[in-house]
Amino acid sequence: MEGLVNMMEETVLKKIDKLWETTDGCKCQKCKLDIAAYALNRLPPRYVHSLQGKLIHRFNASTTQSDAEITSCVYQAVKKVEKNPNHPREESIYTR
Repeated sequence: MEGLVNMMEETVLKKIDKLWETTDGCKCQKCKLDIAAYALNRLPPRYVHSLQGKLIHRFNASTTQSDAEITSCVYQAVKKVEKNPNHPREESIYTR
């Protein structure tokens, strides 16, 4: 692993994949990235540069408090983008 990696980005994208299945919103890549951007702008970044840092972040993100904060923020982002997609509704790609 070289360079800096924002582990919060990986965590948020995984959380989106879990929560998204339970919603009726658009499932296109543009909406997914809008959800991620909204959530990441409201959560603290967690930059690491080593495997050890990556493991520590994963452990910390799995704590009840941290997981609840991330889940809440991602859920708010999903609902916001679901109500106001960044494209015409006719272009939406629904999987349901």
